[in-house]
Amino acid sequence: MARREAEEVSPQRPKVVPPPAGEVYFVTLTTADGPWLAVPRTRDVFLTVLRAWHAERNGRVLAAVALPDHAHVLVELGSLLTIGQVVAGWKAAVRRGAGYAETFDKNVREYRLEASESVEDYGLYMFLSPYRARLLLTVQVWDGWWAPEPTVFQFPAALNAMGGPPEEWVNWPASRFRGLAGGK
Repeated sequence: MARREAEEVSPQRPKVVPPPAGEVYFVTLTTADGPWLAVPRTRDVFLTVLRAWHAERNGRVLAAVALPDHAHVLVELGSLLTIGQVVAGWKAAVRRGAGYAETFDKNVREYRLEASESVEDYGLYMFLSPYRARLLLTVQVWDGWWAPEPTVFQFPAALNAMGGPPEEWVNWPASRFRGLAGGK
């Protein structure tokens, strides 16, 4: 009994987030019927759906960004569902949560990362998307960004004091990200 009590009061080690171990997908969902993800309520419904799925622990969201007319999700699959099943579940839950008013296009882009590809590059691309689209200034933070385990990425250590990217990152040429998702 004394040993158990000692274990309970000992300080906990900092949580170390392991790198992705399952198949990792870069998913792009495009809105149907206009830029409804620009509306805070429906954007929040989308992010809440992702948070709930992440909490179930059969896979994990590495990062997500909701832009006005599309969203990107970097997701590591668990062992029970295919990427198609996972995305179909997200889409159905968003429709229910938004009162069936909003939906995503039927065509979803799902790209499985190769072993040689870095989740860092995809996370950075996603984080920079609203800044590169000039939807906000680098001294602001995008409400549609979510990275539940930010230690998966290294780039947040270089963000400015407000949580935005350095200006030079926003001005990188498009070629910096051209090779992502099978692009040439």
